Amino acid sequence: MKAILKTLYDFDETDQSYILRLSVNNYTDIFNTLDNYPIRKRDIHPGVTNYLEDCSFDIPLSRNIKIEFRIKNELRNADLEERTRKGIRNYFLYQREIIRKNSNANITKSLVYLLVFFSLIAVTFTLENIRYPINRVFFRTILEGLSIGSWVFLWEAIAVLAFKNRKYRYLRRVYQRLSNTHLVFKY
Repeated sequence: MKAILKTLYDFDETDQSYILRLSVNNYTDIFNTLDNYPIRKRDIHPGVTNYLEDCSFDIPLSRNIKIEFRIKNELRNADLEERTRKGIRNYFLYQREIIRKNSNANITKSLVYLLVFFSLIAVTFTLENIRYPINRVFFRTILEGLSIGSWVFLWEAIAVLAFKNRKYRYLRRVYQRLSNTHLVFKY
């Protein structure tokens, strides 16, 4: 795997990190042109975001990455570099926060499913102890439906926690790495 990654991405032996290289004309090309906020609050251009995310998905989270921007049509500007660093960091921290909120919503949804499971199973056990149903077939059908419904809610709670939330845990780690990555500017 390591050899394949080294053919796809440059590797810096000094700090043991993979280098993601991007070439832009100006600092502002890194950011979304429709966003008029200052650079430190601006969204990153969708093409840049997709490239960085795709590369980050390729490289295991245990490995370091470094992003190298080659700015073609501008001279070095320390202030713009620093604002660009803050803008990229803020963007990925914001994405991480959105993922955290979605993950928390999934956990809440799973807890609601568990509550519904326990409620349905309690109703099922309570109704099973009643011995004088008017229509026995109808009553057994209701009990079976409640029992099956309770297990469906239990399964959904487990699925949300174990499987659907896994994606969010991974994405949070990806965005954390991208927000903390070292940015290099070359001219």
